[in-house]
Amino acid sequence: MDLDTNEAGEVAPNQYPDRTLLIFPATPDGDVLAGVLAARLDGVLLGRVSDIGFDGDTLIATRPAYGGRIRLELRLAQGIAIATMNEPPAGDHVIRHAPLAAPAIDRVELSARNAALEGAHLVVSGGRGLDADGFAMLDGIARKLGGALGASLPAVDLGLAPVSRQIGQSGHFVTPQLYLAAGISGTPQHLAGIGAATRIIAINSDADAPIFRYAEVGAVADARQLLPELLRSIEE
Repeated sequence: MDLDTNEAGEVAPNQYPDRTLLIFPATPDGDVLAGVLAARLDGVLLGRVSDIGFDGDTLIATRPAYGGRIRLELRLAQGIAIATMNEPPAGDHVIRHAPLAAPAIDRVELSARNAALEGAHLVVSGGRGLDADGFAMLDGIARKLGGALGASLPAVDLGLAPVSRQIGQSGHFVTPQLYLAAGISGTPQHLAGIGAATRIIAINSDADAPIFRYAEVGAVADARQLLPELLRSIEE
């Protein structure tokens, strides 16, 4: 791992080697910083990793998935990789600390569609009960509240959200304090992607939707009609 810095210990512009790895603490703030830098530096966001190694010149990162039930092996031959980790990797790699100036980060504004799902304190997620306008409303709500935008598999299949936003057994595993599920029925496959300690707020037009059995607060309503009112109240 190699990162060029200037005499002040700051990252020197345009001085990145062919392969650079930036590691932040595996905390909500670290996840946010990793996402910001990945967007600004056109880097590869690895997420929270448990191990780092090298196979020749290829960087290998191991990341837990599906709540730790499986482990993914990510490989990067060149470019900038950005990850969060509980402890720095062991080994004889070159490690240089590069303090980041807070003002440079404060000037960056990210859409909730780009905010990291891992470590987010709030996730606002939509399902097949929404349309494109509904997801735009969700994005606005998440952005106003400092959260991240998520989606169910059916919503991704319908093209309402990219696969990078998918939550569930075949997507991300999230552990926010609060999870707003709009137009999501609450299948076991989707709920497998939500931490057990997370509090769920559900909006669904079907009073018998399974999501209501797990939600602390629920509203039987068309999310496409309720979300504009919710966004308006937040803005006011």
